[in-house]
Amino acid sequence: MYLKVSGSNITYPYSIQDLKLENKNISFPSTINDSLLETFGIYKVELRDSGYDDDYTKDVIELTPILSGSVYIQTYEINDADEVTISTRKEIKWEEVREKRNQLLSECDWTQFQDSPISGEQLTLWQNYRQSLRDITNQSNPFEIIWPTKP
Repeated sequence: MYLKVSGSNITYPYSIQDLKLENKNISFPSTINDSLLETFGIYKVELRDSGYDDDYTKDVIELTPILSGSVYIQTYEINDADEVTISTRKEIKWEEVREKRNQLLSECDWTQFQDSPISGEQLTLWQNYRQSLRDITNQSNPFEIIWPTKP
């Protein structure tokens, strides 16, 4: 990931493709080194994890990178998400959970057929597993699902 500095303006994100499109009359080498990029005001951005990527209760907004010493660092603004956003994220996650649950149920349908080689205690284990899958949506938070273990 790169950014372009032009006077007091910063263009971010910026790519090598952007550089080539802006300079169609220049033939660039296949690998462009950092010193050549810098002659065009192009600098690498050190990517950082926001620390909140998996927190559905937070809004993560990527900001323009800041110069720290001689390196541009990716920065973020972290805010609490509103209730509507949190609710929407939960609905989306519940859909993902149901999809996975349905896939797992489908993968073990064969255990319930009359001609299945499974019987007795093993059949009961599979039936309990399948029931646990069907009950997945009784859990309170789709982001903290405890999945049953296959027999």
